[in-house]
Amino acid sequence: MPPRTLTATTRRYPALLAASLCLLACLITPDVKSAGTLEPWTADPPLPTFSLPDTRGDMHRLADYRGKVILVNFWASWCPPCIKEMPSMQRLQTQLADRPFEILAVNVGEKKYKVWKFAKLVNFTLPVLLDTKSHTFNTWDASVLPTSFLLDTEGRIRYRVQADLEWDTAEVIALIEELLAEGNAANE
Repeated sequence: MPPRTLTATTRRYPALLAASLCLLACLITPDVKSAGTLEPWTADPPLPTFSLPDTRGDMHRLADYRGKVILVNFWASWCPPCIKEMPSMQRLQTQLADRPFEILAVNVGEKKYKVWKFAKLVNFTLPVLLDTKSHTFNTWDASVLPTSFLLDTEGRIRYRVQADLEWDTAEVIALIEELLAEGNAANE
């Protein structure tokens, strides 16, 4: 019998199977509250910064988002809690679409094509930035995935969570609204 050759379709099966199993595990997990809570940030480091490419190659500087409340989310495609919180982040962005609010999903340690393919597979439409060498992740003193930071309109870290979170709850939205109101008051 001649050796079988792998076609492009059959080479994709392992990646599709892994992503599908990961998504399935997140979806069939009992409806348990998120493991994380937003904790006030008490450290007083210099203002965080980064300049990272997205999956299209466009550069994003954190300073470009000054004047907006920003959710910076560090994640990876192999991380089930990261995947679990993705739909709630997309719903949050939709709910606050007309407000000065932005979510930047920073993938940690994975190659551009893998991240692009994963985001497309799970229909993740938020801006995905690439921290392929984990430099930004380490600079921000993050140690687990997912880790998220909520920044005020001046670019200061105000809250951090080192676990998954349901981002579109009334409590989280109220907290973001408070940060938006502070920014509006400072600009008046």
